Amino acid sequence: MRNESMNKFILFSVTLFLIILVAGGAAFIFSMRQIIRTNKGNELSQMLEIERLKLEAAVNSEIAIALKLADSPLIKRYFSRPDDTELKKMAFEEIASYRNAFSEYMIFWINDKDRIFYSDDNEPFLIDPKDPVNYWYNMTLHETEVYNFNINYNPEMQQIKLWINAPVFNSENEPIGMVGTGIELTTIVNMIYQNMDERTEFYYFNAKEEITGARNVDLITEKRRIGEELNYSGIDIDICKEAFGLMPDETKTFDVPLGKIALGRVPVLEWYSVVFIHDSIHDFNTAMTALFLVVLALILLIIVVFNVFISGFLKSLQKTMKALEHASKAKSDFLAKMSHEIRTPMNAIIGITEIELTRKENLPETLDGLSKIYSSGYTLLNLINDILDLSKIESGKLELTPLKYETASLINDTVQLNISRIGSKPVDFTLNVSEDLPMYLIGDELRIKQIISNLLSNAFKYTEKGTVTLAIASEARHDEHSTDNATVCLVINVRDTGQGMTPKQVERIFDEYSRFNMEANRATEGTGLGMSITQNLVRIMNGTLTIKSEPGAGTHVTVYLPQHLAQTPITENAVIGKELAERLQNLQYFNNSQIKKLQIERKYMPHGSVLVVDDLEINLFVAKGLMAPYGLKIETAKSGYEALEKTRGGAVYDIVFMDHMMPGMDGIETTKRLREAGYTLPVVALTANAVAGQEDVFLKNGFDGFISKPIDIVELNAILNKFVSEKNIDSGQNSGIIDKNIQSPPAASSLLLIPGIDTAKGIDKVGGSETVYSQLLAMFCESAKERLAQLKSIPKIESLPSFIIHVHSLKSSAALLGAEDISDEAALLETAGTAEDLTFINENLSGFTDRLEKLLKEIDAVIEMPDLRNNK
Repeated sequence: MRNESMNKFILFSVTLFLIILVAGGAAFIFSMRQIIRTNKGNELSQMLEIERLKLEAAVNSEIAIALKLADSPLIKRYFSRPDDTELKKMAFEEIASYRNAFSEYMIFWINDKDRIFYSDDNEPFLIDPKDPVNYWYNMTLHETEVYNFNINYNPEMQQIKLWINAPVFNSENEPIGMVGTGIELTTIVNMIYQNMDERTEFYYFNAKEEITGARNVDLITEKRRIGEELNYSGIDIDICKEAFGLMPDETKTFDVPLGKIALGRVPVLEWYSVVFIHDSIHDFNTAMTALFLVVLALILLIIVVFNVFISGFLKSLQKTMKALEHASKAKSDFLAKMSHEIRTPMNAIIGITEIELTRKENLPETLDGLSKIYSSGYTLLNLINDILDLSKIESGKLELTPLKYETASLINDTVQLNISRIGSKPVDFTLNVSEDLPMYLIGDELRIKQIISNLLSNAFKYTEKGTVTLAIASEARHDEHSTDNATVCLVINVRDTGQGMTPKQVERIFDEYSRFNMEANRATEGTGLGMSITQNLVRIMNGTLTIKSEPGAGTHVTVYLPQHLAQTPITENAVIGKELAERLQNLQYFNNSQIKKLQIERKYMPHGSVLVVDDLEINLFVAKGLMAPYGLKIETAKSGYEALEKTRGGAVYDIVFMDHMMPGMDGIETTKRLREAGYTLPVVALTANAVAGQEDVFLKNGFDGFISKPIDIVELNAILNKFVSEKNIDSGQNSGIIDKNIQSPPAASSLLLIPGIDTAKGIDKVGGSETVYSQLLAMFCESAKERLAQLKSIPKIESLPSFIIHVHSLKSSAALLGAEDISDEAALLETAGTAEDLTFINENLSGFTDRLEKLLKEIDAVIEMPDLRNNK
């Protein structure tokens, strides 16, 4: 039944197309061709004449305006005495009146004394006559008697302007400046195209045969010749020779193999115009209209027949598709649930094994066994993570978390994690890092590490000997749809000299569970999900991934990932530089935060004074600890009201560090009141909301700068050096002391075993002191328990301000300790509170408080340990 139906459908389709071909061909050849060509010629000639009159009228009008301005006595006096402010004001008013009353385009003026270019309301700028780009300046002043023309391209606006330049002479007939107008030629050409058939091509060109007007502005900027541009259309006549022989108001038309062409002349500009229209089946009128109606009827009949014969198959296919969708969803749900269930005991196995590996009393054979357990567990966990990521991607639940990250740390961490995969194989690893790579970017650092790790993992797996190369660089992002100048592309190249792949294997490499050369690679670890996950991650980041490979010669993978530049008040658009790039390439990189600490020069400032305003005791404690080495007099205030009371009492400080989010009266309102009360000394914002544009908000509201929380000691040091006055800096022997006593985070301790907290990162943020960190843990517990009690119930609209303060404080203090998951959840709740999204809060608050309560219990258990009790 199916074959019979398909045969009938094919026979009917072939018969129909034969009818269309014979009828359409006969109509084209025998009926309308000559008539259509004649009508086209007349239409094109009329169009050229009309557009010539329009352009000449516009140019003549602008010439008149330019000459009027050039002959103005007031403008001549102003050009002779440009420093006369009253005369300048009257001249500008006269120019403005001309622009408002007569000119539809742009008016500009420039005198030969100060050579400042003015145009309408745009920002004036200085002209350099020696710059070849400004050739028109000397040409107008010293070679032109009345006026001249020049064409200018504006790359930002993608527009071509025709400028009419008129010199201004003084009473001794000496040039003293120029005036002129600008016509947007691109707009004129676009308006011409709006009234033309889409198959029509229109150009202006000059006596040098260079295109001066076209829809594609690149033809003008490249000074493309008209003959070259029209050559592809099959025009076998000398266009320029024919055009140059035209009279001022004459037009000519020609038949060419693919259509009709017309030539015209624009005397006022000494230009020529050419228009070409392609032949098309749509040119045919009566006969073809009837034929098209028949074709439409036949197509409708085909659709009906097709649906009659194929509907049964479509129903079956639809049922199959639904079954496949249900099966895919069930698979994804199963994988997600099982992966989560397996991860919990696996994390315990790996964590306990890691603890046991640190015990010195273990026997060598015990350590060897534990090492194998750890390695196997870590491998299994990675496989589970791959399956979980795949299920998230398939269900559309994988979300990116774009945050500021340090590129050097990203590269170092990823390389150190993967380099051990070389093992004992004779494989050389090379790392190339661009010196111009930005120091900080904004993106999903975890997922970028995952992409690089997957690529390196494959390179090491399938390379038995030879080399593996990782190259990291950045490029400016060239996206015609994007105007974001703060976007770059992170370029990742991974090359290896391994097995390589055939074109078919390259096509299949992104398939799920896909592996190749199974006989040769049967001992190679992995699920075959890595490249599928990598491709999906790149796609989600709006990036691109390309693979070049050859069997026996290796593989080259290139990834482009759009990222945002991260800016701070101190390190705006910084790059890693030659020294750090070399350390990375030599695998001698230390955590950058430690390097920064070792390089900081902390000047002793015993006569300086600061006030730290924050509603959280833990933040006050950290700020005081970080500034203690400077010898400053440090006072604190736990609210904006208390800060105002201190300053009203006559207290002054070299710097007031002001928290942004505080209950009752926030930092912005407090600063406004300080300024209204006459307080003029520096106020610096402390904020956990250091997003793009936030600095401008603070500067507009009376602040002198801002530091993001957790506090970066480099930024803090720069702020203190900038605002603590020189009279307060001890110029004696303590000046210029380099603080070399900062402790690095401990390699391993009981603090590193708190689930849910990266305590090593937290210790690093408080200057490397484990003692200080343990005190902060206790303070966080006390503060968080109080706020937890306030978050047990869903807030109402009227209580949202208080709710926002609580979750903001938890976000800030949790980030300081290294509890990034809790900090991120608090940030989401803060955003929802600001947007008054009670639905999101209702769905997520309970889970957040449960996880926070669990974390506080874990911290309590660690704080009660004997070594930490001694630190408190």
